[in-house]
Amino acid sequence: MAESSEKHIKDLQNETIQNVESTTEPSPDDAVIDPLEKIKLFVEKTESMKEIAKEKNEQLEQQFKELKEKLSSSSEYLMRIKKNIENLKFSYQKNVSEMQKHLDPADCLENRTPETKHDIGKEMEEIRRKIETLQARVKEQTDKHQHVTEDYKSAFDKVVDTLEVIESGSFSSQDLRNKSK
Repeated sequence: MAESSEKHIKDLQNETIQNVESTTEPSPDDAVIDPLEKIKLFVEKTESMKEIAKEKNEQLEQQFKELKEKLSSSSEYLMRIKKNIENLKFSYQKNVSEMQKHLDPADCLENRTPETKHDIGKEMEEIRRKIETLQARVKEQTDKHQHVTEDYKSAFDKVVDTLEVIESGSFSSQDLRNKSK
């Protein structure tokens, strides 16, 4: 539609220029009528070009409004993702601190007093096993959390890059399709 509007405007401009430039041998009666007709035709074409320009401007304003709405919804989505990442981080830190409380060997020894060296050795081995198990679980949770955080960060970076491209005015939906492949 934009190409047809531009073509129509150029056709009208060319036709107007040709009409103004064309000179004919005017008769005395035509001398009064011919310039008035040319002026009238010129005014009509100018009005037509104004209408086309007005329609084009309205289309651009509508597209700009839609783009603003998309940016707004994208910003809201990014804020939700950021909040989710912060919640995950908080719960992860909370879980780590709870596990550290359970790892405190002094708590285990306070509850019971072993009587022999053999009992102490067994308890030490049991504590060592529990610590290794908890360390393995902490490492597993850390790796899992790291993977989720990296996924969120890469998705967030992609969205930020796309928004920057949109903001710079060089956005193309073709670019978006190419990036998603």
